[in-house]
Amino acid sequence: MATCLGLISMVDWTKIRRDFPSLERTINGRPVVYLDSACMALKPRQVIDAMNEYYEMYPACGGRSIHRFGKDASEAYTAARGKFAKFLNAAQEAECIWTRNATESLNIVASSIELPKDSKIITTSLEHHSGSLPFVERAKRDNLQIEIIKAQKDGTFDIEDWKNAIDSNTSLVSVVHSSNVTGTIAPMKEIVEIAHDRGALVMCDDAQYAPHHPLDVQAADVDFSAISVHKMCGPTGMGVLYGKMEHLESMKMALYGGDTVSDVKFENGKIIPEYLPPPEKFEAGLQNYAGAIGAGAAADYLQSIGMHEIEKHERSLLEVALKKMIDMEHVHILGTDDISIKTGLVTFSVDTVPSAHDVATFLNDEYNIMVRSGWHCVGPFHYQMGIDPKKGTARASFYLYNNMNDVKAFLDGLETLIDASA
Repeated sequence: MATCLGLISMVDWTKIRRDFPSLERTINGRPVVYLDSACMALKPRQVIDAMNEYYEMYPACGGRSIHRFGKDASEAYTAARGKFAKFLNAAQEAECIWTRNATESLNIVASSIELPKDSKIITTSLEHHSGSLPFVERAKRDNLQIEIIKAQKDGTFDIEDWKNAIDSNTSLVSVVHSSNVTGTIAPMKEIVEIAHDRGALVMCDDAQYAPHHPLDVQAADVDFSAISVHKMCGPTGMGVLYGKMEHLESMKMALYGGDTVSDVKFENGKIIPEYLPPPEKFEAGLQNYAGAIGAGAAADYLQSIGMHEIEKHERSLLEVALKKMIDMEHVHILGTDDISIKTGLVTFSVDTVPSAHDVATFLNDEYNIMVRSGWHCVGPFHYQMGIDPKKGTARASFYLYNNMNDVKAFLDGLETLIDASA
């Protein structure tokens, strides 16, 4: 197993942990061990307070009403977009579109981007269903070609497969940056270079990457990026679609209505709309102002700690967990154990236990250890690996608020389960 080097940190992780009220709970006299951040991250007080301030102090419409509450809401909403643009290093704030989640971001691109007739879309067997199905359905709708690149058994990709698949007929590539089932990080730099050299656009699913690693969309040169804010300490029901301005301007609108127009004329019995540019072009109707403000607060919070620091902290926890799990009898790890190319999660099965749900239930009921079980919305890779999706796999995911006590509790609980079931 690759060793994680340079993990000395000046961050007070104990203090960081105290920012999360839900970790103060005890259940049946035991502390909470939350290891399901790849599904949903916990929320710090800083995010909760920012959202509560909106609801308590200026709960009005942004961009519409000219009174004081409306002005305060507009300013906070606009400032939040700027915070997120800074987090991603977007060239313009308007390149960050508020959505409900990464799923909506991916669907907007899949349904709205202009693609040449008979061209090819490429995606992979390792995608979250939200990263593949919108493009599968777009290909069906417009009779486009679609090609699926198979991930290798360890969850990595062979770059030669990309070179062979992406050709001059390829119009769009949709690829997950960091897998939510194996944790493996795709070679995005190489994929983007190959795609752009051959005239294809790149849609990057950053739902799992953005919360855990530094992300610079300009340096990455991706055309689009989809992010779920709820995975990065922000509120539920908030996502971001990043897109290069040239693409956002040329895309069709996804929704029509209030706040998308600069003027709507009525001439000769006809309604004639004049639409606004991005970001308003994609943000029809009343917005989730509290959610956007919370998203901005989450971006600020993570940046105040440092994304490199968060990445190193998670990998230090993952290294300890993997080292022990590799030697556990009856435990099978899905994906590589090379932590230098992984986000801080480990997906596994226990061959003496009927299903992953039984693993998750035992850990939860006996020790308050909360892990995910199921197919993690990545059915194709489970089928590819010969794993029955109904039995699924278990996943423990680490984040900035976890510590070595959490890792030890998880490993002890897993060993107890194995001893009881063997």
